[in-house]
Amino acid sequence: MSETYENAVITVELSDSKLEEVKKAYQNVYYHPDGQVPEDHLKVADIWYANWSGFPSCVAALNQIPRVKILQLSSAGANNALQSSIMSSDEARKQIKVCSSSGMHVLSIPQYIVGNVINLYMKLHIQLHIARSKSTWPARDQVVEQCGASGEAFPGNRSLSGKTVGLLGYGHIARETARLFKAFNCKIVAANSKGDRRAEEGYRMPGTGDADGSIPEQFYSTSDEQSFQEFLSRCDILVASLPSTPQTTNMLKQKHLESLPHGSVFVNVGRGDLVKSEDILGALDTPRGLWGAVLDVTDPEPLTEGHPLYTHSNVIVTPHTSGSVEGYFDVGADILIAQAAMLRENKEALNVVDPAKGY
Repeated sequence: MSETYENAVITVELSDSKLEEVKKAYQNVYYHPDGQVPEDHLKVADIWYANWSGFPSCVAALNQIPRVKILQLSSAGANNALQSSIMSSDEARKQIKVCSSSGMHVLSIPQYIVGNVINLYMKLHIQLHIARSKSTWPARDQVVEQCGASGEAFPGNRSLSGKTVGLLGYGHIARETARLFKAFNCKIVAANSKGDRRAEEGYRMPGTGDADGSIPEQFYSTSDEQSFQEFLSRCDILVASLPSTPQTTNMLKQKHLESLPHGSVFVNVGRGDLVKSEDILGALDTPRGLWGAVLDVTDPEPLTEGHPLYTHSNVIVTPHTSGSVEGYFDVGADILIAQAAMLRENKEALNVVDPAKGY
């Protein structure tokens, strides 16, 4: 391994077994899960594994970490780390590459998406609510009644088979989501900025995803209004997994959600500022408009107390927890280990974030 990357500092908590794996990948590993790193370790650190916020408070100035070249985050989002007092300067961004953990969340978010669409389709959320809140056996008619107009339109359990799933953004999460929905006999389409089929980039967990981008039967462009509208018109299930950027903020409007097919479901696991909550509610309340929504992220976030999305009969709201996979930091450490292999071969680091884009 190049001497440049022989010293790794870790400021998140790892299991004993995972820490041993990391120690086999780097010559020296300095483990400080409490975030209190001694000055002598700061001075020799080459690569750093930290949580979503980046360097801990013990790093007050760039000159404390003169050798750090890579900051490996345990999160897919890098905005908070890039905007921190240390990484916000041009000098720091020239010295240090910030790398995300994009790719690790395929273990939890795709199954969250599929599971909660099924919850809506089978009205499981209503059945569980009645059973738990009233300690009674939910009658079928009672379940349908609590679903309101949507229950009248679709009184029975709905099936995924034959539905068209549209992936808005086709990164790691979307590719694994496509693979899982394909197993339910769904048609898959996708939309990205250029409307092109691309190979999967960055860290890919073995056995997951869509390496060559072959699963979607067609790609559409979000930059072309006609192409984007055609994409939306096909989506029985629209899944958004986009980062927060100037281009994606308020990208979806009520009119877009209303243009989805009758009985459609909108899922957002990316960032809440993609669409205003009022626009989601408006589309849900439009006759033959949006049928249901699964929201792990919202605008605002957290969603204000008493907001009508919480109690809407065909909406599932969760507090940005879809990515909280078991053994979270251990899973992220696999990317740290993969980085060692790349750096040993003098290859470009994995998941390098473009500060201008934020991802």
